[in-house]
Amino acid sequence: MSGTHVQTGEQAETHYSAFGVPVRLSHAADPLERDRRLRWLHHGAELFLASRAIPRSGLCVEVGAGEGWFSLPFACAFPDWQVLCLEPDAAAVTRLEANVAALGLRNVTCLQAGLHPDLPDIRPAADRRNAAAHLAVERQEKPFQRLVALGHRAEPVPEGTEGAVEVLPALPASALAGLEPDLLVFDAPGAEAAIAETMRTAPTGFLLGQLYAHVRSGLFNPADETAPRQYYLECGEHVLRRDFEDNFPDRRPRLDVVVAMYNTREFIEECVDSVLADGNPDIRVLVVNDGSSDGCEQLVAERYAGNPRVVLLNKPNGGCASARNYGRQKSDASHIAFIDADDRVDPGLFSALLEVARHTGTFVAEGEFQFFHPDRPADAQLVPSYEAEIYTMPGDRCIGPHHYTWIPGDAIAVGQPTIWRRIYRRDFLDRKKIYFPEHIRAFDDQIFQLLVAQYCGALAHVQGHSYHYRQHTAQDIKQGDERHFYSFNMFRAVILRSLDESWPRIDMVVQSLLNTMGWSYSGLRNDLKGIYREAAAAFVTALEKTYGYHIEPHRLRETGIEGLDFLVERRLQEMQNDPVSYGIMRLEDWRWQPELIRMMQSVRR
Repeated sequence: MSGTHVQTGEQAETHYSAFGVPVRLSHAADPLERDRRLRWLHHGAELFLASRAIPRSGLCVEVGAGEGWFSLPFACAFPDWQVLCLEPDAAAVTRLEANVAALGLRNVTCLQAGLHPDLPDIRPAADRRNAAAHLAVERQEKPFQRLVALGHRAEPVPEGTEGAVEVLPALPASALAGLEPDLLVFDAPGAEAAIAETMRTAPTGFLLGQLYAHVRSGLFNPADETAPRQYYLECGEHVLRRDFEDNFPDRRPRLDVVVAMYNTREFIEECVDSVLADGNPDIRVLVVNDGSSDGCEQLVAERYAGNPRVVLLNKPNGGCASARNYGRQKSDASHIAFIDADDRVDPGLFSALLEVARHTGTFVAEGEFQFFHPDRPADAQLVPSYEAEIYTMPGDRCIGPHHYTWIPGDAIAVGQPTIWRRIYRRDFLDRKKIYFPEHIRAFDDQIFQLLVAQYCGALAHVQGHSYHYRQHTAQDIKQGDERHFYSFNMFRAVILRSLDESWPRIDMVVQSLLNTMGWSYSGLRNDLKGIYREAAAAFVTALEKTYGYHIEPHRLRETGIEGLDFLVERRLQEMQNDPVSYGIMRLEDWRWQPELIRMMQSVRR
């Protein structure tokens, strides 16, 4: 915790404790810089390392060490570690050395040097104990931009401002890779990307640092995906970290996009190419061939032969839900996404979602979507979705070039099921047991969306990148047949789960149910509307008698199902002497089963 502060002229002294060790530190009389250093130490570095099993000994290199805010208590707490402090400012190095002497530390070496991205690569001697001496020979004088503290963060002083640039001793980032530190700590504005690149091949297990510019998150992962690495990198209000994968050591830090493919030879190339278009090596496409018979399997095998970013998986036909689940089970990625084989995406969609997901740690990140009408003129093929009228304001947060805002789970629960323009954290889906129901052959994404909405709390809505939802006559939603009755199965499964888990409220589930019934009824064939009306009345009645949850008649009329409010009221009167019971929703009704309805319709015909 932060301790006492004593100031004398341009120098100050702070007593604080970190890693269980009390420290007295002399430093420049800059309270904003002091608070920034202590906040990062206590709320970032200390908590991160306290939750990690670090080795008993090793090499810690801190770039931008200042007066030793991090390094000195770390060296005291871990005396078997060697600590190398790099600091470009001469006055800070003088105070750092004095602090080392005052604490009697023999495992700390100081060197006046910063990291500069515009220096040729070097590989210092492998002798870690003499590394400072070897590095001192390699230093060059280079211009550095100073920092200014702003509350709990710091930013480079703008160029052109008096005193913004100083000429100081510098080393290339490649010096770090040569040292092969076990723990790297850095505060090096302008050198973040160079550090990330050079550490890709280093066997460094822990990274701690501050980012003053956006660096693609995947660069901080080791080139060898099997190599263990943990990191905590602050970037403004965001933190880039790897902690939610700790319980899944076999997961790789990437995104797998699962494409469920069944007889879509006409569209599959455009679909896969759109995902691959931005060349992000952290994104793979898993094409699951669900027993196709039109040759699309051979097309994918030949078209993407030798491409490590495309994996073809074959299985017997089992429906879209089974194909999606199969792809997910075969994936070893930390994040997962699902896309229909007849759709496509903006080239940067999944890269943007992955970047926002990694920096925020969100369970779910989504992009926008547009309706894609390929039969129209080129300038009229893409039509913005209904969201265009809702999310018109610019994203109130940003990560590099990506603007986003937070959307509550309730909002997506009552909207159109759009599971395909989102990416999900695998650990979130696994722990909440969210899968696609394989016994349902249509609209299986609805229950998936409802469960995600219930558990995610909120999701990151990223603007400026869209999914293209192809419109054509073969879509399930345009058939108007018995498949629409599958929705009752899905809502029944969600409600039973809410009972088993004692959800405190089901308002969003009820509203989604009413929206779905109204939408399905409006597109049904006329010969099915009577049965659907009875099915809806039976379902609403069962819901009310299960929960004691009353749905106002005007909400039932808003569905557009003629006489639904009357039918529900009549059924409730017939059951007025029956107690409210959680068991009622567990009873079956033939009107909720598409197979039975299809059979009866066939007999009638």
